[in-house]
Amino acid sequence: MAKKSLVAPLKPIWWMALGASFLVLSGPTPGAIAAKATARPHAASPIKIGVVVATTGPAALLGSSFLKAVQMAEEDLKGTTHRYDLVIEQIASADKAEPAIAKLINVDKVDALIVGFSMSGEIAKSYATAAKIPLFCICSVGSLGDELYTFTIMPIAEDEATRWVAEARRRGIKRIALLTQDYPSVDNHVRMLKVEAAKFGIAFVSENRFEAKTTDFRARIAAAKRTSPDLYFVEAFNPALDILGQQLRDAGIHNEASVVAFSLSEKQSLFEGGWYTDSYVSPQFKARLDRRYPGVRLVTHMMPYAYDSFRMLVEGFESGRDVLAYVRGMTEYNGTAGKITKKVGTGNFRSTPAVWVIRGGHPTLQTTRG
Repeated sequence: MAKKSLVAPLKPIWWMALGASFLVLSGPTPGAIAAKATARPHAASPIKIGVVVATTGPAALLGSSFLKAVQMAEEDLKGTTHRYDLVIEQIASADKAEPAIAKLINVDKVDALIVGFSMSGEIAKSYATAAKIPLFCICSVGSLGDELYTFTIMPIAEDEATRWVAEARRRGIKRIALLTQDYPSVDNHVRMLKVEAAKFGIAFVSENRFEAKTTDFRARIAAAKRTSPDLYFVEAFNPALDILGQQLRDAGIHNEASVVAFSLSEKQSLFEGGWYTDSYVSPQFKARLDRRYPGVRLVTHMMPYAYDSFRMLVEGFESGRDVLAYVRGMTEYNGTAGKITKKVGTGNFRSTPAVWVIRGGHPTLQTTRG
């Protein structure tokens, strides 16, 4: 049974505006209450920023890397007017976020939220809206951002597709075989790749989706091979990803590409020479991560955006303005992912992905943001 939120529902915008115009005559209005809910806390009170991310299961490496970036952002704070406390909820999977989010909103009374993965963002959105606090979702589903309370921050699927197709064209790719896991974000990547590729006459000559539990890909690989593709597009989570990678190698296939997925492989040498698009990470930030977490394997996909979203929220709270008004008014930010931009009237902070190549069994940045 769905949990009942303990916070008041969002009032219609027109009613808040009308109520505000009669503030002196009528006492507290919905608009005044909303302003109170988002007012900056007194300097003596800590500002609580809630963090929710899945750190087990197929996305464990992504989630744990995300969490380390947020923690480092907090450690890096110096000379702020306010004290900032992270309230962290680690969850088993992205679709199981509701109890954690309800606790952060209703019990911990956080002043802002940072959430990893679109599934968790979908759940958090209604809670953040009702509580009238800013929510940053580190995810690529642009429709989540509404500019009012929820903001996405990272390249959305269209951005990934634009950069990926540009690289495919540079490499002379005309025919692509798809081998992809049945998963919402993967399906979204494929859908946008098809739209962008069609503009340049790039054809998808074979399409094969598989379940996460699949272990035998040989028939699928053979069918794709018969279509004589220039490239095999592979996207999945482990364990399916590395099983597929091994069977592609066994079939003598070495021309693979992806979006993000190769960075998640536990055996990246299986995809030696393969390329993929992923987040740009400034070399300085990557070096700092390596020094801060020596010997720890990190996947940088969400890390710069996790770090930057915390810093953007702090900037808003420190500005002396209402934090929501501050974030809504932002149109660009220069951070660890390079330049992030947001068009006026949208809720998406976007950046251009980079191209990475597996070389010597490790991801190597091929280009800066192109």
